[in-house]
Amino acid sequence: MNKFSKFAVLFLVAVVLCLTGCGKKAKVTGTVKFSDGTPLNVGTVNFTDGTNLFRGEIQPDGTFEMRTFKPGDGVLKGSYKVYLTETLQFGATGKRVLKGPNGEDIEMEVIGNTTSTIDPKYSDPEQSGMTIDVKGNMTYDITIE
Repeated sequence: MNKFSKFAVLFLVAVVLCLTGCGKKAKVTGTVKFSDGTPLNVGTVNFTDGTNLFRGEIQPDGTFEMRTFKPGDGVLKGSYKVYLTETLQFGATGKRVLKGPNGEDIEMEVIGNTTSTIDPKYSDPEQSGMTIDVKGNMTYDITIE
């Protein structure tokens, strides 16, 4: 068997493996709620394996659907660390005076103060304590303490 034939056989084996399950995507949906049952109504659920990143926008009722590029396209099967990024809420606007590098007063317009409703650990894939093993279509519910 020449080099081209060996390459062709290996290529065909790789194609068959991929067509029979390797690299297929799965639909992952779920909810994000606080321990009292109240839904987190803003933000994003993120899955990462250090190379890939998949996201699902949290809806006002706390539900989400993970995606790769567009809604409904799912995520690759695999093991992931899970973390949340929250869209911050803005408060009142106004003026604020800060000290400049030479001690001078600098007046700035404040658009709003941001607040977060979740513990910062949930925003870090290394500290969230959440993982998922996606083997097929599934529901993944998250409870925030």
